[in-house]
Amino acid sequence: MEMEQLKKVLESLLFVGEAPLTPKKAASILKDTTQEEVQKALADLQAEINGFDRSFQVVQIAEGWQLVTRQEYHRYAKDLYKTITKTRLSKAAMEALAIIAYKQPATRAEIEAIRGVEVGDMVQNLLEKRMIRILGRAETPGRPLLYGTTHEFLVHFGLKDLSDLPKVSEIQELTGDKPSPEFLKEMEGELRRREGKLGLSPSVLDGETSTAPAQPAEAAPAASDPAPENAP
Repeated sequence: MEMEQLKKVLESLLFVGEAPLTPKKAASILKDTTQEEVQKALADLQAEINGFDRSFQVVQIAEGWQLVTRQEYHRYAKDLYKTITKTRLSKAAMEALAIIAYKQPATRAEIEAIRGVEVGDMVQNLLEKRMIRILGRAETPGRPLLYGTTHEFLVHFGLKDLSDLPKVSEIQELTGDKPSPEFLKEMEGELRRREGKLGLSPSVLDGETSTAPAQPAEAAPAASDPAPENAP
C-alpha cells in the first residue's frame, strides 16, 4: 500500500480504536503491509498530527499508538464524560504499586519488607484493578507468588513499556530492605505526575475511572484467584 494511503488507513483506525494500536495488530488488519511499514507510517503520522497544533495528539502507549486529547483540554472533555466511582485505593496502595512497578517480579514479603506493613489487602485490590498480575512462583521456600504490572498499568500511566518508567534518583535503594520515606514519596509522586499529564487525576487509583484523555484500554487478561502463599 502506498505510504500516504497507509497513513490515512491508520489514522482511521486510531480514530475509532478503543485501545492502543500496535503495529502487529494493524498489520494483521491490513494483511498486505508489514509491521515495519506500519511502524514507519505511524511515526510519520504522529509527527504530522502533532505538528498541527490541534486539541488532540498521537502518543505511544503500551507498545502501541493512540489518539488522545491534549492535556490542556482534558477539563472540557471531562464535562462530557461521567466518571464512575469505585472503591478508593489508598496512598499506601499506590506506594505498593510503585514498589511492584520498579522491583518486579516482587513477592508480597518483599513489598512488606520495603513498606514495613502487611500488604495483602493492597495487593488484592491492585489485582482487582488489573494494575498488577501474578507472574508465577518464586523458587524459594514456600514458593510465594510473584507479582508484576499489567498492560492496563502501562495504558493508565501512558507508558510505552516498562523502560519508559520515570527514572527515580533513589531507585538503587530498592536493593535494600528499607528504602527511605522520601524514596516512596518520590516514586508515588512520579506516578501521580504521569496521571496528571494524561488528565487522569483523580484517577482510577484514587477512586474514579479515566474520563476522557484516551479511549478505554483493552482489558488485561484477568489474573486467576491467587493461591495461598505457602502452596507447594
